[in-house]
Amino acid sequence: MRLVGPETAAEREVREWFEYQRRTNLERLEAGAQTLIQLITGVYGVLFAVLALSDQPVYLSRSVVVWMGSIGLVVFFAALIAAVMVVIPRPLRYQLDNLTEMQHTYERLVRRKATMLVVAQLGFVLGIACLIAVILAVLWQW
Repeated sequence: MRLVGPETAAEREVREWFEYQRRTNLERLEAGAQTLIQLITGVYGVLFAVLALSDQPVYLSRSVVVWMGSIGLVVFFAALIAAVMVVIPRPLRYQLDNLTEMQHTYERLVRRKATMLVVAQLGFVLGIACLIAVILAVLWQW
């Protein structure tokens, strides 16, 4: 940290970049959650297509397909709920004339949205792993 002298152009650029990141943090979190919601609903369709065929082939009774399919459905649904929690607006309570309280409220909001987005991402990855296991079990007849 520089203690004396005016701010250099490079220092100002770094400070402005971090300020921009802080200002756009909520929008990026919500955009990430919306992308996950779209991906999850699309992958849900693929998983249902593999699991819910009308003629009920033999592979649907295999334990790997039943367990991984069931776990995948539950995990995708949990990830979908977590991603929706990021984008659903909630009322914020704070004093309009108290900047410290406003800053703490903002930090709690960002922390909650970031945590829910991480939960949604982990659920999405686990759901994809289950989907891959189901597809491999069907293809390789496990």
